[in-house]
Amino acid sequence: MASLLRFADKDYFLSGNFFKDLEFHHPILVDPLWQGTKLETQFQQFPLPVLESPNHRSFGLVTSGSTGVPKIVWKEWDEIQSELEVWAIEGEIQRFLHGTKEIQVQVPFCHLYGLLWGFLLPKQLGIPIVFGDGFTASQTTLCITSAPQLQLALSQGNQLPKRVIVSGMKFPVPLARELREKTEISIIEIYGSTETGGMGYRDPLRQNRFQFLPNLEFQFQTVEENEELLVKSPFVSKQYYSLQASEWVLSILPPNSYYATGDLGEYSDLGFYLLGRKDRIIKHKGKRVSLDRIESEILGLGLEGQFYCVPVHHETGDTIGLFTDSLLPIDTIYQTLRSELPSSHVPRVIVKQNEIPKLPNGKTDYSKISSFCYEEFLRLQTLKDKGKNIQNINSETTIPEILESILGSVPKPDQHFIYDCGMDSILFSELILKLEKKIGHQIPEEDKQTGYLFSLSGLEEYVREKLYLLE
Repeated sequence: MASLLRFADKDYFLSGNFFKDLEFHHPILVDPLWQGTKLETQFQQFPLPVLESPNHRSFGLVTSGSTGVPKIVWKEWDEIQSELEVWAIEGEIQRFLHGTKEIQVQVPFCHLYGLLWGFLLPKQLGIPIVFGDGFTASQTTLCITSAPQLQLALSQGNQLPKRVIVSGMKFPVPLARELREKTEISIIEIYGSTETGGMGYRDPLRQNRFQFLPNLEFQFQTVEENEELLVKSPFVSKQYYSLQASEWVLSILPPNSYYATGDLGEYSDLGFYLLGRKDRIIKHKGKRVSLDRIESEILGLGLEGQFYCVPVHHETGDTIGLFTDSLLPIDTIYQTLRSELPSSHVPRVIVKQNEIPKLPNGKTDYSKISSFCYEEFLRLQTLKDKGKNIQNINSETTIPEILESILGSVPKPDQHFIYDCGMDSILFSELILKLEKKIGHQIPEEDKQTGYLFSLSGLEEYVREKLYLLE
């Protein structure tokens, strides 16, 4: 049977063409957003892989993650059927679905989560599906959506659904807290991936651990200071193709072996606590932190704009870069992050641009964002090195002299906020140290959160007051 490339919009599924293709071909389902991009060209340039499978009812799901390199994950129809049956008889899911008369779908069917929960499960249960951007606040409507869409509706004051199923990212704790305090919404979060299928679920408003599905076998392998989850279940894909050096390279999961998920966490009798992705964990300020978790925490703060965290690798150690299209001033962003997040979660570099870099498939281009943040880090390091020409700081040293020692130049009169002068988080700690040297005493942590230290006039007033009180 031949492989067929299908740009799988919802009409492809609703028309019945998906099931027709399953009978006679191996359809490879691609996000319609890829049409007309260089990712589509990659499929045209290189012959499609031919699946050797004893089961003719199989198909491929194309993913690219944040790398932009296509990966075709093959799913056997038996794997899909097995997962549907498990979800349909899982007690907590049955109770959650009870009384549902329609399912509102806000996720694409070309991804496994949307295919299972937005199309195949409703079809199996005989529940009609509807589409739409706005939420329906009916007790009999179940919404299949994502955390960012809930955050957007909440921040804009729009109507929220009563019952929701989400997946795709770990649900942000601040968003869960706000929804729990302000609404009567009920949420089930599905944990899984294209390769693994569903692995578990939780109520993110009340639980911080996932409950594994009963037929999931798991174990852990140590990765530095953390434990990586390995799984085995009837839903795990047995093979996938990745585009390497201009050809599709097949990877096969050996029989009866465990699949390395790339997820780090820890397990107890209460369930599985997900720390984050293995490649998204860095050591910052002496602590191992998850960039995925920091992103979700910032999302939950309700700040205007989009925010993306990336690692900034340097010979001096890893640090956190934050990229945003927010219209908020950088000093406002920093002040909020400093007051709401642990110090080890506060980015040291923030880059603002009008648009978020995107891959041809519409996903965020983390590689380009990392490059921008690294360039900003080097710029700030250069400013810091230039400022080391003033070594002797005492009570007579002026605020402009201190800022010049850090920034490498005297701030202009119209640059009222210190971040307008080129100050950034990586230099802010140096500013604190030099202010402490000037006044001869440590600055309390609560003072560092005030607005005084974010403007030229505020710095002058703060130091003047401190020196007066200490006389």
